[in-house]
Amino acid sequence: MSSLENFPWLNKAFLNTNLLTLPHSSLIEGSKGLGKSILASKIAKTLLCSESSTSSCDSCHSCNLFDQSTHPDFFINEDDSKILVDEIREMINFSILSSSVSSSKVIVLTNCENMNIASQNAILKTLEEPTTNTYILLTSSKRRALNQTIYSRCSKLTIKDLDQIELTDWVRSQGIEDFNYYDYPTYLAPIEILKYIEEGKNNDFIDFSNNILKFCNKDLSINQTVKYLLDMDMSSIEKVNLLIDFFKTLLKAKLSNTPYSGKFKSLNDLNISTSNLSNALDELNGLRNMMIKVSSINENHSFKYFIFKLDSLIKQ
Repeated sequence: MSSLENFPWLNKAFLNTNLLTLPHSSLIEGSKGLGKSILASKIAKTLLCSESSTSSCDSCHSCNLFDQSTHPDFFINEDDSKILVDEIREMINFSILSSSVSSSKVIVLTNCENMNIASQNAILKTLEEPTTNTYILLTSSKRRALNQTIYSRCSKLTIKDLDQIELTDWVRSQGIEDFNYYDYPTYLAPIEILKYIEEGKNNDFIDFSNNILKFCNKDLSINQTVKYLLDMDMSSIEKVNLLIDFFKTLLKAKLSNTPYSGKFKSLNDLNISTSNLSNALDELNGLRNMMIKVSSINENHSFKYFIFKLDSLIKQ
């Protein structure tokens, strides 16, 4: 298990959680890539620990079993991409067993937004009436994606997104000194960004920001920019998501009067109408919705239209 101290936002959430009064059913919510499962594991390990009720001692028999993934009083879903009703039934059967090593039992269900309707209905009774000394920790990356009754039966622990300074400080603290916040789409959470960097897959994001910036600074033509977008080794939806994120970043800066820094400083000189930018963003979102429904939409025409749109915006 990753050390919680490596993730200040998770450590803060853990320290603010009173495990002595923790309800038996809790939901940890937050964006993908914030480490919700790391926090859930730390809470679970502490609840099972034989020596400490505030933070796992990491040395007792229970903690050793937990670290070896062999703790008999701990259940975590094996396949979090699709949580079917059979897995919920397995969890329910586990919940009614007596504890073997610890005084409590802990169940962690990660990515609960992937539960289908049958799975969500199956878990409701257990959430409402858990067996004695059994704790259930759910995690979800999509706020309000679950049955409303599930929310009413769980205490909520929300992990907030990091702001620009927090994200930059954390990534650089991991040894990435040349990290530039504006090189990456804002929908990527810190752990996702670090993973892309460590796997050497971050260049697509950096190249995208470089080329869009070159276009805004009139160093690339419309046709050159469209060709670059067409040649990117990404799906059409991923490319549109990057364009949407760029337009959102422009709009957010205009609405909040927040200046860009570093290589994006030149964007501060753009005199873009917020209403026109907002309209363009709505059209991009519409294009994404169409692409999801219709796979045969012409990429060339679509991207050319939006680069023309961006060109007209920056010429205002």
